[in-house]
Amino acid sequence: KKVLLRFLAAYGFRNIQNAIKRITKPSSGDEAVHFVEIMACPGGCLNGGGQIPEPKRKGPEPAGAADAGSTQPRRRERLSELEATFHSGEGIVVTPPAEHPLLPEIYRYMAVRAAAGQKGVKAAGLAGEGLQSLVGSAGVKAWLAADWKSLKVDESGNAVL
Repeated sequence: KKVLLRFLAAYGFRNIQNAIKRITKPSSGDEAVHFVEIMACPGGCLNGGGQIPEPKRKGPEPAGAADAGSTQPRRRERLSELEATFHSGEGIVVTPPAEHPLLPEIYRYMAVRAAAGQKGVKAAGLAGEGLQSLVGSAGVKAWLAADWKSLKVDESGNAVL
């Protein structure tokens, strides 16, 4: 399999430092990275300071609460709940990228640019073809297989793109 694009995600300051070292001083085994996502919050946005804080509990911790003396287990539990809601909660629409109304032309551009260096591929010859015929290799199909999520709803409460 030929890898067309490599992504690097770094969440939290220690991981950011490691990512910067990897990019600026690559070792012999490191591959080139094409896209980088960096977030200061460990675990990404769901674990960040911009989240609505959990309501304060009144009174003592319930009996059997996980490690009542520490808030770390509760934070992990809340993060798991937020991730579950974000990825499959009510009002979330998961759309395959090829069906997203804004993305086919972006994919077309990226796939043509990625294929431009391959032997026998002419970018101009791809202009009139559909996305399905353009995306022929298994590597490109796998890369395009990510799902997009929408958190928007219309006035009736139906999820929209």
